[in-house]
Amino acid sequence: MNAPCQPPPITIATCDYNRLLVTATIQQEHNPRASDFLLEELRRATVCHPSALPEDVVSTNCRVIFRIDDEPKSRAHLLVHPDDLISPGSEISVTTPLGTALLGLRVGDRMPFVEDGTLHEVVVEGIGLRFLDDGTAITRTPGSIWWV
Repeated sequence: MNAPCQPPPITIATCDYNRLLVTATIQQEHNPRASDFLLEELRRATVCHPSALPEDVVSTNCRVIFRIDDEPKSRAHLLVHPDDLISPGSEISVTTPLGTALLGLRVGDRMPFVEDGTLHEVVVEGIGLRFLDDGTAITRTPGSIWWV
C-alpha cells in the first residue's frame, strides 16, 4: 500500500444520511470509534435526493466491487444498513470501518480506513446492482456492471 491518501469527496442520498445519522448517534455509547468515523463521514458528505445520486456512487443497498491494500483479487459485497444485514459473508454493514469508508465513494476513488488498529486503503472498482428503497426498482450503471 502507498502512503495514506486524503479522503475524496463523498455523496450520500438523504435517505441514507438521515437513517445513518440516527444509527451513529445510537451507537455512540456502544462503539464510539466506529460511530465517530461514521459521523465524520456524514459531516463531510454532500447530501442529495436519492434520484439525483450519481450511478457511480456507493450507497447502501448497492453491490460494490473493491480492493483493499492492492490485493490481487477484487471483492464484491452488498453494502447494507446494520438492521438490514442478513448474510454477513456477502454483505457489509455500513457501520463497519470498511463499510463507512466505502459509503459515498465514486468508482476509482481511494479511501483510507483503520480496522483493528491497522491502516488500510480501499479502492472502488465498480458498482453492480443498486436496490432502491421501495424494493421494486433496480438501476445499473452503464458499462460498469460486474459479476464477481
